[in-house]
Amino acid sequence: MKKLVLVLPLFLLLNAPILAADKPGIAFVDVRKVLLESKVGKKNKAEFEKMIKQKEAAISKEEEKLKALQQAFQKDQLLMTEEQKKAKQQEFQEKADVYQKMVKEAKQEVNKKDSDYTSKALGEIRGIIAGIAKEMKLSLVLEASESGLLYAEDGMDLTPKVMERYDAKSK
Repeated sequence: MKKLVLVLPLFLLLNAPILAADKPGIAFVDVRKVLLESKVGKKNKAEFEKMIKQKEAAISKEEEKLKALQQAFQKDQLLMTEEQKKAKQQEFQEKADVYQKMVKEAKQEVNKKDSDYTSKALGEIRGIIAGIAKEMKLSLVLEASESGLLYAEDGMDLTPKVMERYDAKSK
């Protein structure tokens, strides 16, 4: 029995590193930062902004046409008959409807592209996070901005590593 009492503390002392290694590993990732600040994210953001500028230019052009049509109508309406006025008003209304439809479709297209990019990117990023977590034998990886994370040690942030792998994967 005395040997067991002497051997037990020695056994626990030698196995302490093994017990410590079994503690759960926790880390976090700022997915929003990966989406916006990675090379891939910046490239997609630039493409997205280019598309928005093109849509805005087309919409602005149509808006100018409508304004010109309205100004011409206001200028010439005193010289027009009632039928001509009605015809011009109907023409203006039709063009205004086309303009409204164009604006609505542009917004839908922009929202769809944003949604498609985000869902595709999130799927890829989650896969990368899962791979890193398995490599590092982490038990839990939190999303920094949505988890309410208030404090974490510096070594727990996987965001740079995820950004690096995301950029490498997308080349």
